[in-house]
Amino acid sequence: MSTEVLNLMQRRQAIERGLQQYFDGTMLERVLGHWEQQYSEKPAFVLNRFLSEICTTEELRYYRKDMLRQVLYELSELEKQELMQGRQSKKQERAEEVLISGEITDAFSQFLAYILQAVSVKDLDDFEQEIKQHLAGNEVAIGLNERISVPEFAVQLPVSSYASIITAVYEIFCEFYGPMRADQVYAQTRLKIKTQFPEVDLHQLL
Repeated sequence: MSTEVLNLMQRRQAIERGLQQYFDGTMLERVLGHWEQQYSEKPAFVLNRFLSEICTTEELRYYRKDMLRQVLYELSELEKQELMQGRQSKKQERAEEVLISGEITDAFSQFLAYILQAVSVKDLDDFEQEIKQHLAGNEVAIGLNERISVPEFAVQLPVSSYASIITAVYEIFCEFYGPMRADQVYAQTRLKIKTQFPEVDLHQLL
């Protein structure tokens, strides 16, 4: 049994539960105080020594094995609860991470969609082709027939590549329509994304 799972108060609570049927209120407090001073920092296997010290009458010595069994049971039950709560907490954290990751992907996809809406229809094919060539040099591989304007495009990419893709799109937009127009479109798009996806940290995209 690991004492690292439980803190001091939890271990004290378990020992109190295990011993309360054998000691009355005042005596129980005294026994717990003795444990806290002498044994609280020691591993569980010294509990037998602790019990031998507090079992000062024939009757208490008779029940010592039962006390040990009961205390170990209470410690084990508390430890199980703590581990279960820890697992549930980790599951919740993982679920939140997946949710946040999904939100980032959606935000990235929508960001590209807003930018591409500002691209003239006659320029769209050339615009996307320029982006693919630009990204190929930065080791972000995109198939020749893939369209960056569809939501499925974002799903297959690692989140770590989003910022470099958005930067590439900005640079290509500058080449097509000039930096002034690019800055204007990006500023508007950023505000839209911030409003639409308030939970997303835009620093992961820009």
